[in-house]
Amino acid sequence: MIVQHAGIRIALLVCCLTLGPAACIAASQPTINSDPTDDTELSGDGTELDEVKHEWAQTVEALKAYTAVQRDAAVARAKQTLDAMDTRLEQLESRTQQEWDSLSQSARETREATLRTIRMQRNEAAEWYGGMKHGSAEAWESVKQGFIASYGTLNDAFGTAWSEFTEQETETQ
Repeated sequence: MIVQHAGIRIALLVCCLTLGPAACIAASQPTINSDPTDDTELSGDGTELDEVKHEWAQTVEALKAYTAVQRDAAVARAKQTLDAMDTRLEQLESRTQQEWDSLSQSARETREATLRTIRMQRNEAAEWYGGMKHGSAEAWESVKQGFIASYGTLNDAFGTAWSEFTEQETETQ
């Protein structure tokens, strides 16, 4: 009986020691603006893309630090990251709709293909996110790395799209 209580106390102590740093890591990370009501448009001056790259680098570093015990914090960070990308994807789609009449047929086809690719890659990242939420502790590192890699691909696709859209914008002006 005494051994059982000691084991429970040790487990609680380990959890407290482990979760304490997780809270510090999560609190020290800047938040990503994922407010879908934010009217910030994608600018053509490079700041938006630089911001996306900076946020991605911060997210990767934060996610790498999370252990299976810190799953809830990692899942919250991954959700925040996906939500921010969803907002940016909506901005790209809105921008395409607004500029549709001024785009050439080639630019329209390129944008549609690019947006389709981003949506597919976003769905893949969402599948890894689901694995992070529901996967076993034993699969944690694999699922976490899968999400990081998948979201990295999505982030690269967004960067490419942003560049293409900016390039097409200057061609139509």
